[in-house]
Amino acid sequence: MMYQTILINTKQRNLQRIVWCESEHESPKIYELSTVTYGTVSAPYLAQRTLTQLSMDEEANFPIAAFVLRNNLYMDDVLCGAATLEEAIVLRQQLKGILNSAGMELHKLCANHEKLSPDPEQNYNFATLTETKTLGVSWKPNLDCF
Repeated sequence: MMYQTILINTKQRNLQRIVWCESEHESPKIYELSTVTYGTVSAPYLAQRTLTQLSMDEEANFPIAAFVLRNNLYMDDVLCGAATLEEAIVLRQQLKGILNSAGMELHKLCANHEKLSPDPEQNYNFATLTETKTLGVSWKPNLDCF
């Protein structure tokens, strides 16, 4: 989903052309993709570079989130924590804000405190999760304390 929110510079869109024919009797149609395309070699780099640029552009508005995007990100996973509940709440608010400023959304949030639980209407609700893994590291939020 993140790739679909990142627009390609209009001068570069001709590099992502698709020629399509419905049948052999029809003239081909030419499409130019306007967003980063999943599966292309450059997609992971473009996504990472976009988030790095976002962190630089929005650092004055979201200083904590900007730092986290530059230092605690692997692909589209943010792996971080906070020393106190209050700091964690501010971090979550800033991450939501910085991503929203670019038309992106923070989701798949996993936390070990009910005040940090995601909204129930989110696609991924981990409120009752007993264990999660990221990058091969297992975390059991119900056993970890603040």
